[in-house]
This record gives sequence, C-alpha cells and structure tokens, in this order.
Amino acid sequence: MSPARPVHVSPGAAHLPPEVLRLLDTWLPAQRWYPVPAEGVTHEPWLTVTFGGVADVVVALLRLVGPGLAAGDESLVIQVPLVLTPTAEPEADTADTEAAGLIGTVTTASGTATVHDGGVHPAAWHAYFTAALPAACEPEDCAELRGARRISGEQSNTSVVLPALPHATGRGGMLKILRTVALGPHPDVVIPEALTRAGWDGVPHFLGAVELPAPGAAGTAGDAHGDDAGPVAHLAVLSELVHEATDGFELACAYAARDEDFGEQAAELGAIVAHLHAALRDALGPGPALEPAGFMGVLRRRAAEAFADVPALAPHRAGVTALYDALSARLSAVVERGDVVPLQPIHGDLHLGQALWSPDGWKVLDFEGEPQRPVSERTAPDLPLRDVAGLLRSLDYAAAVGQATDPHWVSHAQISFLEGYRQASGEAHGETVRPVDGATSTGSPLDVGTAELLLRSLTVDKALYEVVYEFRHRPAWTHIPLAAVDRVLSS
Repeated sequence: MSPARPVHVSPGAAHLPPEVLRLLDTWLPAQRWYPVPAEGVTHEPWLTVTFGGVADVVVALLRLVGPGLAAGDESLVIQVPLVLTPTAEPEADTADTEAAGLIGTVTTASGTATVHDGGVHPAAWHAYFTAALPAACEPEDCAELRGARRISGEQSNTSVVLPALPHATGRGGMLKILRTVALGPHPDVVIPEALTRAGWDGVPHFLGAVELPAPGAAGTAGDAHGDDAGPVAHLAVLSELVHEATDGFELACAYAARDEDFGEQAAELGAIVAHLHAALRDALGPGPALEPAGFMGVLRRRAAEAFADVPALAPHRAGVTALYDALSARLSAVVERGDVVPLQPIHGDLHLGQALWSPDGWKVLDFEGEPQRPVSERTAPDLPLRDVAGLLRSLDYAAAVGQATDPHWVSHAQISFLEGYRQASGEAHGETVRPVDGATSTGSPLDVGTAELLLRSLTVDKALYEVVYEFRHRPAWTHIPLAAVDRVLSS
C-alpha cells in the first residue's frame, strides 16, 4: 500500500485557464451548495490545489467578493474540485455526461478541454480519499471505488459513499468534500478525530482528512495533525460508513406518520447525547464559566430581532421578556452564592438530521455548525442544554412533518428523550439520579428549577430563530415554531 497522496498548493489561478474561470462564473450560482445569493458576487481565485501524480484533478479555492461579504482573511471561500480532460471536440449533453458532472467544454491556448464537477466524478473522489488514506490503486481499476456514489440532496457540502473502502475498523467509508473552506482546523475534523482517539463509538470513526498546506508547500493527510502550526484549512474528511443507517429525522417522521411510539428511540438518543457531552468534555477539556449578563444579553438581542422581523410574534413579547427576566434572576443568584455554570464543547447544531439510527444504535455526526460562521464562533464552548433544546425542537418538527394525529406523540417523545438524557448524564457525573419531570442533569451547580428555566429559555431562543427562518423562506411552516413558542411560554 502506497503512502497518502501529497497535496500541492499554488497561489491564485495556477493550472486554471481564464476560460475555465469564466465557465465557473456562470455555473456556480446554480449549485445547491453555493452559499450566498449570486447577485453582485464575483469569484476571485485565492489558491489552487493539485494532488501528487494526478494530472487531471484541479481544485479551485475561490473567494466570494460582493456587497455585504467579508474581505481578506475573513472572506467566504468556496471549494470547487474540477476534472479537466483534453478532448478533440465538445462533448454532447447525455445521461452519461450529466452523471459525470459535465460543466462544459472550453477552448484554451493549449487546446480544447472538457470540464467536469469533481464533486460527482470518480477521478476526484479517488484523489481526495487517497490524500486522506493510503491506497495502492489507480482510478481506472480501483476496487475502493466500486459502488461509490454521491449522496443527492445535500445542500452545504458534497458527500460520497465508498462502500468498498477497506480500513482498520472494517469496510466502507464516507467522504465529505467541504464546499465552504474556513481558515484553521475544521470542527468536523477535530471533534470526530478527538472522539475516535478517545475510543467513543457514538460517532462514525474518523479515518483521515485532506489538509490544505501553506502555498508552495506539499503536505499529506491521514490524520488531522500536521506541524505545530496546524493546517491552513481542511478540504475534506473521511469517516467510516455506518451500515444499514437511517436518517434520524426521516425515522422520526415515519414513526409520527404511523402514530407509532417513538419513546424508546428517543430515550436512547437522549442517552447518546449525554454520553456525547461527557466524551467532549473529557476529550477536549472544559470551557470557562458562563457569564450571565453577556449570555442574557445575547438571548434578549436575538429575541428583539425576531420580534422586529415577524409581526405574528408580537403577542409573545411579554411572555418571552418575563421568562428571560426569571432566568436572569436565577443565574444571578447562582453567581452571588459563589457557584459557576461551566461551559464546554458541544455539538452546536444538533437535530435529528444530525443523527443516524442503525442496528448498532445511534451515531452523531456533522459537527461543522453553520459553514458561513467563523470557526472560532462555531467551536466556542457553550451550554450542553443548547443541544438538548435543539433536539426537542427537532422532535416537534418531526411530529408536524410526519403529520402525527396522536396529540401526545411529540410530548411523549420529548419526555422520553429528556429522561434518557437525564439518566445518562447523572450516571456520567456519578450522581444519584432522581426522576423529576422535565428536569435534566447538567453536571453543574444548577438546581432543578434553574435548569428547567434555562432549558425553556434555550428552547424559546431556538423556536424564535425558526419562526424568522420559516417566515422568510417557508411561510406555510411558520405555524410550527410559533405554536412551540406558545406552548413553552404557557407551560
């Protein structure tokens, strides 16, 4: 088996003729993963990536330049893998060329070339996974590529199933090409790698990553650790394939559609999330103490923005204000008695779609957070109950999308989830677990009443965000989070 393939980086648009860049200007805005509205946006070549021994795969890293977009080191950067092949004449649009991601054919000073989207092309998949994991095959006869397929419907990245990929823990891999590239170590590399090293099996095992070395340097991947300075960024991550897996949201919706009890699965998910929080704390270390004034300021600011954006929220203003006032008083009392509320690494964007159900139980994935936010914000320590609130809201959406007719379906699923979380969290902290309705053990000095207020407030915060999102993008769904705000404030 040969070593992992080296990755080479050049500044600007090296290896990419201007004709290819012009073709991309037209093609890019129509892609589902394109992160911003296209009007007024231009694409500025930042870096070009190639792989050792691979002539036809070129990766363009393009800065997006336009109104309201950050510049310099804070620029939004997209990753565009391309497969460039010389051709005697332009390829016709056929089912085969569409499947291979044909973008177009260009005539350059060196001849005519066909341009394919590397995200759907086996030659690019091979270049990425051999840069992340040692391999001995070439694309034309590579057993690891048998049965490989892109997952359709993904919006922010490009993921490829590699069912034949062998690795230390079995067979089958998942390659995720990160379409938005942020400077610094990527959380969807750092966190799964740390949890895998710690031996926690609630995540798909981390197998390797493709690092972006400094321009002019060549690097190999394999694990997420390069030199002391770390990688400039990460381009892709390779993890084990979870066999016979079902998307958690699809599973919950199916149960809701049949009015079938989801309590057992929800309780098991609650336990996995509690163990996740304990594993993150052990693997990455604890965070600082919560600063109540700053925390409450953020909650109040987000609520004010939601009320300003959505008129239908107006009747709930007083209730939200009263809830936040009560929480603020409770948190201030915690500080006054000399206690602290510890923060820690969390998932940060946890919902049912970030979990897979398999015969081996639940697996948690997708730790990258919101791709357009700086990495430092996405990885900042937070309250574990924020993840809990996210899953409570996701269960509510599953009931709505699945059209559950049993009015108790969602409340039973949510209570089961909370009980599973509370039980497992208490065990992780060596606590005596007492059954308290709706309460969760947080491993902090919070009393039950304060913990419940905190969870209610974080659930409202998430629901207000959802109201604004649905109001802007899916108005017919606005009633789902609006009803949740009403329920939480009335409870």
